[in-house]
Amino acid sequence: MSFINSTRITTLLMVATLVLALTSVPFSGQVLGQDPDLEKDLPPQAKPRITNSIGMTMATIEAGNFQMGAPEYVVQVALDGSRFRTGQIFMVDDATGNSARFELVDADRKATARLYSPVPFSSGRATNTPSSPEQIASNIAAAINAQTDAGKLDITVNVEGAFLNFVGIGLFSAGRINTDNDNRVIVRKPDPYANNDERPQHSVELTNTFNIGVTEITQSQWETIMGNNPSSEKNPHMPVNNISHEDAKAFCAKLSALPEETSAGRSYRLPTEAEWEYVCRAGTRTAYNYGESFDNTEQDLGQVLNEYAWFKANATTLQVVAGKKPNQWGLYDLYGNVAEWCEDTYQANYYGDNPPSQNPKGPTTGNIRVLRGGSYMSQPSSCRSTYRGSAGQQVHSRQNGFRVVCIQK
Repeated sequence: MSFINSTRITTLLMVATLVLALTSVPFSGQVLGQDPDLEKDLPPQAKPRITNSIGMTMATIEAGNFQMGAPEYVVQVALDGSRFRTGQIFMVDDATGNSARFELVDADRKATARLYSPVPFSSGRATNTPSSPEQIASNIAAAINAQTDAGKLDITVNVEGAFLNFVGIGLFSAGRINTDNDNRVIVRKPDPYANNDERPQHSVELTNTFNIGVTEITQSQWETIMGNNPSSEKNPHMPVNNISHEDAKAFCAKLSALPEETSAGRSYRLPTEAEWEYVCRAGTRTAYNYGESFDNTEQDLGQVLNEYAWFKANATTLQVVAGKKPNQWGLYDLYGNVAEWCEDTYQANYYGDNPPSQNPKGPTTGNIRVLRGGSYMSQPSSCRSTYRGSAGQQVHSRQNGFRVVCIQK
């Protein structure tokens, strides 16, 4: 019996020694859990994938247009059902408290406005085709635009029952309840958490196809290229963190210089801020790419965000990549886990300084760089498609990591 016990003790000591030996060396060559499944539950709109020489999976993103940044306000016009009549009045207040009124005028009756700026519509009396809510909304938007010095406004009209939502109007800041004959115009911010540096929303065109990592750069990928691992928590499948902007650019340069990548005509860089938001939005125009609005509290928003991101409510440290749902184009962890460095220099008023409409690359000078997406330490309001973080390009932080863009020649 004593022989058996001593054998067991010896075996246990050998196992313990082996465990200590394994934990005292880098994880290169080790398998700590299964590789993340990057093909599971992909949405129908997921982009085609390519894989490079170090096994990095990237989505191929075609050129396209989108609205970048946060919209200023939504003007919600509550109509009297779908019944329009001459003399109906819509009233809005501008930022200084001055009122402007707009009066519906039936063009079929050749009526003229009695008191306020005319908004033409057709009752169908002459055409047998009365104006639709969408047409009325478009006419109201044109009348509002004509009363301002703001120039052409990018206005999107969504019609839901008797409600017309004008997205993109930046003039108005308050709502009023009008007289019995007036309709009610409610003006509200569509994203109350948006900061001034996220506005104004503006049209951007990306003219070239590019590939982008479907996950953030993992510690395994970093160590393969750089030969070290600066991360605060070690796991090959977690994103690398404690990475400065300069470190991230050095990674891109070394990856680009690999013979296998050079011969394949592939080079790597950080995404521009416009490219990052384009792939994050994945064709959406809402504050989050899964369509959530801000009708609820931030706590309510976090309950839905929990399905897509690691953030303050569900994580206290880094998490393995692709552990949450992907966006519509099949990319993971665009919200939370680690905030992602972009190529651009940060400038708070850059959007308002008429940036290029094609392939914007940010200001040409400065050492403060853009971070996007929020981290595992962020509130839901910092994990939005338009949220802009920033830090000095030499800053190392456990909150910061990155993903890369690949250009195929």
